[in-house]
Amino acid sequence: MAWAGPLVDTSVLIDYFGGQENRESQLLDDFLAQGPPPATCPIIMQEYLQGLIDSQEFALARADLAHFDQLPPPDYETHIRAAEFQVQLRRRGVTVPTVDTLIVTMAKVSGRSLLTRDQRQQDLAQSLRVSVL
Repeated sequence: MAWAGPLVDTSVLIDYFGGQENRESQLLDDFLAQGPPPATCPIIMQEYLQGLIDSQEFALARADLAHFDQLPPPDYETHIRAAEFQVQLRRRGVTVPTVDTLIVTMAKVSGRSLLTRDQRQQDLAQSLRVSVL
């Protein structure tokens, strides 16, 4: 199997499409220009798009996201794995938002690294042995 681009979190999409220059935006730009294509998933797409109020911006953002690999919606098994991870973390006294756990789990089950600026997701990815770019 060819190397797959990273799953790109909402935090990076906001910065990248908002014109913020940082390491993650540059990495995303490189993936979009040179490949392999980065990925998105339904919850990340929803989080990003729901932050846009202007209908033209919404349409442009949707068109931009079409250049990403689109992971399928998580199935029951993926949600169960995310719940198992959540329980493991809670046993250690760590509480993580459900959406963050689901996003990192989706990266793990899809065999992709994660491109995020979110420190909670970075910490969670480390716990779940998901590579963070």
